[in-house]
Amino acid sequence: MIDNSEEANGLTIVTPNFNSSGFLEKLLLSIAKNRDDSIPLEVLIIDDSDPVEAERTRVLCQKYNARYLWCQGNVSRKRNYGVENAKHDIILFTDSDCEISANTIPEHSKLSSTGDGIGAMLGLVEFSGPINWVWRIVERTGLIGSFAFAKRMPFAPWGITANLSVKRRVFQEVGGFDETFLKAPGGEDVDIGLRINDTGYKIITNTQALIYHTRLTWNRLGKMFRRSFAYGRAHYHVIKKHKNRSDYEFPRLVSTFLIVGLALLLRLVISFSWYTLAGFLIYPLVVLIFQFILSKRALELTLKEFPRQMAAYVLDLAFETGLIAESFRHYDLSGLWIKIIYSDVQLIKERPQKIIQTWSLLLGLVALLILLSVEM
Repeated sequence: MIDNSEEANGLTIVTPNFNSSGFLEKLLLSIAKNRDDSIPLEVLIIDDSDPVEAERTRVLCQKYNARYLWCQGNVSRKRNYGVENAKHDIILFTDSDCEISANTIPEHSKLSSTGDGIGAMLGLVEFSGPINWVWRIVERTGLIGSFAFAKRMPFAPWGITANLSVKRRVFQEVGGFDETFLKAPGGEDVDIGLRINDTGYKIITNTQALIYHTRLTWNRLGKMFRRSFAYGRAHYHVIKKHKNRSDYEFPRLVSTFLIVGLALLLRLVISFSWYTLAGFLIYPLVVLIFQFILSKRALELTLKEFPRQMAAYVLDLAFETGLIAESFRHYDLSGLWIKIIYSDVQLIKERPQKIIQTWSLLLGLVALLILLSVEM
């Protein structure tokens, strides 16, 4: 770790990078355009790209006056390594596919003048760039809700590391990012945010500390299914690590689909039937259709939006599937029914959607029973 005593009052931007020089240049250019000479600033790029990309990244760092640091490992290790080499007392985490705004640096620098009870600041993240049909699906899912925490609450239970600043002493006190998380990004930001709160600090939000995130890394359907599944896997580890915040989840759609699927499988073993075989597909499909119908008024949905909304439901199911799959991988069945509680009002806010899901599952079960009764 370097000696940082001389330049404590400033801001260090830490960005992990892997084979992303095209996006990284846009980030570095936005930092260069929006530097504030009154605020000491350094930019650290923590990289373990392939050789050709690594060289491009080094050149970009030289061009835009950023420090290039080589570090192999997951994003947690890279961010920790960045903090270990930081000069300043405020650490701003952002990603290589982001761009800062004119207010990002001055607003996050205000964290240094907040009281001892404030440990971090979460800014607002807005998506920018071309909109395609995949994005129209993604924006209906639960995957992007956390990007707008700053609009919805004065203090956050955790914050995405596309736009999160932390006081270095607080970061060190809570132990930094957990490097035992999976290699794929996800979960490590939730974990450190919960630990900051559980240690007694608050994460204040600031809508003026705006950062733009490109849609280009979020607009391919296959990649988004893999991302959602990976986030679900990581979420299992967050739940197990923060057992003091865990509670029962009901209903969990994928869990119910599995239980009904097992019942149908047993019925097939006893006596083969095309109606029973059709039930594997018809039950989850009917459940999602009823969920759309029951949500139509609350979400002001139109029939024209039906295909996109159904695809969004399936994308959200990939998250649940990842959670349950990771639970099974550890010979643990609790992933079928546990969840994490972030705040006191969470259950109240979730209640309307849970009621819709419960009715959808029951109506789907009725439809399934009617189907199976046809063959009798």
